[in-house]
Amino acid sequence: MTTDLHMTVSAAVEALRSELTALSRHLYLHPELSLAENESTALLQGSLKKAGFTVTAGVAGLPTSFVASMRSASPGPRIAFLAEYDALPGIGHACGHNLIAAAGLGAGLSLARCLDRIGGEVLVIGTPAEETIGGKCVMVREGVFQGIDAALMVHPGSEWRAESDSLACISLEVLFTGREAHAVAWPERGINALDALIQLFIAVDMLKKRLGRDVRIPGVILEGGVRANIIPARAVGHFSLRAPDSRRRDEIRAEFELAVKGIAQGTGCGYSIRAVDEPYDDLLTNRTMAGLFAEHLREAGVTVVSGPRPNKGSLDMGNVSRVVPSVHPFVAICDSSIASHTREFADASVSAAGERALMIAVRALALTGLDLLTRPELLGEVKSEFARSALPLPGSPA
Repeated sequence: MTTDLHMTVSAAVEALRSELTALSRHLYLHPELSLAENESTALLQGSLKKAGFTVTAGVAGLPTSFVASMRSASPGPRIAFLAEYDALPGIGHACGHNLIAAAGLGAGLSLARCLDRIGGEVLVIGTPAEETIGGKCVMVREGVFQGIDAALMVHPGSEWRAESDSLACISLEVLFTGREAHAVAWPERGINALDALIQLFIAVDMLKKRLGRDVRIPGVILEGGVRANIIPARAVGHFSLRAPDSRRRDEIRAEFELAVKGIAQGTGCGYSIRAVDEPYDDLLTNRTMAGLFAEHLREAGVTVVSGPRPNKGSLDMGNVSRVVPSVHPFVAICDSSIASHTREFADASVSAAGERALMIAVRALALTGLDLLTRPELLGEVKSEFARSALPLPGSPA
C-alpha cells in the first residue's frame, strides 16, 4: 500500500506542475511587500478552497495570514506545510518566496489527494511578513501551531540541503535626540544627535571585533539631519543583531543597549531603543525529518550536502522549530555565484532550474508528509528527537 500511495502522491505532484509554475511566475511578476500580500494570499486561499480545504484567513491578527485544513474521517497526525509570499522593496522576490508559496501549496494539495485512504489532517499555513516583523513568530506566540505534529517548508538557494541552521536575531531602532543650533556660528549651543549615532557605529564596530566573526550587527542611518549648517537634533539608526543562538543574541542586545546609554550620557543626548520586529530564534532542525526529506531528494537524482551553512541569515521558522518538530531545507535554483536578495536571484526563481527545483521540492515535501502520516514509528522518532533537543529559551521555565 505504501508504494501505491507513493505513486499516487507523485502523480498528484506532476498533475499540479502547470498550476504551480504559473502561480510562482505570477507572484514573481506581481510582488507584494510584507503585510500587503493581498493578491498573493487570495490566490493561495482560492486554490485551497477549490480543492476542498477549509480556510481561515487573518489568523493571529495578521490580515494576510491564513490556515487551510483538510482532515479525513479517521483521526491521525496533523502535518503542516508553510507558505511565505512577501517580497523585498525594489527587488521583488529576491528571496524566492514565490517558490516557497508554490511549494507549500503544492505539497498540501498533493498529499490531500490520498488523505481519505490514510487518515489524519493536512494543513497549509500562510505565513506573511517573513522579511520584516517575522509573521511566524507572531503566529507561534498566538498559538497557531498548537497541536500540530510536524511543520515543513523549503527555501530556494544554491545547494540541495536537508538539514539547515540559522542565526538568532533582533532588529532595534535607536533614536538620539539633541538640540538644534547654527553649526558654524553657535555650535556650542547645540547637541549633535548625529555625532552620537556615528559614535554608536564606531562602538558597534569595536564590539563586533571583540565578539568574533559569528556575531553580525549591520546597521543603517535612517535620519541624520537636514542641512549641514544645522546641528542635527534627531538621528535614527536601525541595527540588526545576529548571533549563533538566542541566548547569545540576548547577551549581545544587553551590551548594545549599554553602549547606547553610555554614548547618550557622554554626548548629552537623550535616547530611546525599540524593537522593530519579533526576536527570531535559531533554527532547530529535526534530523529525523530531514533524513526523510534528503532520501526523497536523492530519489530525484540530486546530491545533498551536509554540515553547517557557510552563508546563513535568520529565519522566523526558528521560532516554529521550538514548538513543533520542523524542517527548513534548501533547494538549488542557481549556483553560488548568485547571492540571495538580488535581482539575479529573483530571476533565477522563474528560470528552468528554479522551476525544476520547485517540483522536486513539492514532491519531497509531500512524500515526507506521507511518511509521517503512514509510518507511526517514524513520527515517534521525530517526536522523541524533538523532546530531547528542544531546550528552554532565555526567560523560559527550566
